[in-house]
Amino acid sequence: MNKQTVSELFEESGSDTISYRGRVVRALVRIPVKDGSLVRVKRESVSSPRLQAVKVSVNKGAVDVNGYREPIISLWSHTSPEEVELTVRGKDASVLEVWNAWSMGGVDSSWIGNSGIVTKASAAGQLLQCSDGIGQATFSDLVATIEVLG
Repeated sequence: MNKQTVSELFEESGSDTISYRGRVVRALVRIPVKDGSLVRVKRESVSSPRLQAVKVSVNKGAVDVNGYREPIISLWSHTSPEEVELTVRGKDASVLEVWNAWSMGGVDSSWIGNSGIVTKASAAGQLLQCSDGIGQATFSDLVATIEVLG
């Protein structure tokens, strides 16, 4: 039996959403937003020995955290607060894109190996269960909740 990695399955499917071992797995999560949307990202847990990050960008605009506007914000497990509020900036902004990353030996990696996200809707928004690309797909390397407040 050919054991393909999650990233190989994404590539083969031509989609950023696949079925893997009975679960819907995403390469990135897209959340509808608008200019001025307030978004809360809360890191629930990290079970990987590697540094983990939630990456956030806006399709047409920037992410504003405490007055710093950037096209992509990286919320690393070892440097960011457990909970971060950010504001979407951009008159044509409509989609927040969220994905996971990890660091090995100082190299920031995403979308390789067994990297992917399983999402679950909850009262507090969406629960993102992330697998980094190393080893078996576990979907517990980084767990975070993302919620659009307004």
